[in-house]
Amino acid sequence: MRIRRWRCVLLKWTMILPRTSTRDHERSSMNHRRLCTPLVVASIASFLACSSAHADVVSFKGKSSATSTTMIGGDRRLDTLGFTGTSSVFTDADFTRFTNGSLTNNAGTFGWNATVTRDINTSGNSIWANPDRADNATPFAGEPGAVGTIGEVFGSSMGFKNMSYLIDAEDNRGWTIDLLFGGHSIISADSDASTAEVAFIERGGNSDFKVYGLLADQTTTAALFVSRKMMGATGWSLNSLEIGSAQKVYAVGISLDASWQNLVGLRLEAVASNNGPDILGVGTIATIPAPGAVCALALAFLTFGRRRRSH
Repeated sequence: MRIRRWRCVLLKWTMILPRTSTRDHERSSMNHRRLCTPLVVASIASFLACSSAHADVVSFKGKSSATSTTMIGGDRRLDTLGFTGTSSVFTDADFTRFTNGSLTNNAGTFGWNATVTRDINTSGNSIWANPDRADNATPFAGEPGAVGTIGEVFGSSMGFKNMSYLIDAEDNRGWTIDLLFGGHSIISADSDASTAEVAFIERGGNSDFKVYGLLADQTTTAALFVSRKMMGATGWSLNSLEIGSAQKVYAVGISLDASWQNLVGLRLEAVASNNGPDILGVGTIATIPAPGAVCALALAFLTFGRRRRSH
């Protein structure tokens, strides 16, 4: 298929070249070369750019036989998360790299430590996305007031990322989660498509979402669509306060495009058609200190984020 597309590109440019008679051929051959060369070069560049823009996402399904966790009371710590098709292995440390961020739902935008109203019943839920916990997990600090924070869900206040905490989302609703690395750190994708730079753990395996790389200048990368078809079972299930029975937990590892450089964090975004993904955790490769210029921009990003939050 790729060969056919390439031949069509060459044909396109050949057909628009001016025709000459035999008598004029020798005289105009140099002009033809001058015209043809840049056009063909432009065609090649355009074709390669188009192919790159539409390249398939390289993903690896979670593999239960390569995944292990430890229960500490009703709380779950991830020990290893393995995948099919790659030697990459994520551990708890890879899911504790975020120290700031925000959640946007139908009630507003909430910072890392801001309390988010929680639905804690299996029916009548009105918050599109909120902190939730396993039935037997350690209660959130704001449990008496039916609130929780995204810092509790994605942070490591217990000394590990508690996989019994999650963001529970309602079907046919949308939300946005921004997660930022601590210590003015960044990650950058490599050119090795056989390894995963990020991993996502989701309950149910029946939802989709988009991922963006957050850049220090307050812009983002192009969206990366994470489909439910990419997910593989981890080997454990999770029943939480908002649902009536346990559902299997799934995971996926993603090899990012090499253009994803100097990321200060990640954005996850769901819309109504994504069927309400329930996010347990987001893991990444080890961060590195940001260069001076990126570090300054990252500070501006955080300041901007604080100003725009309504809570």
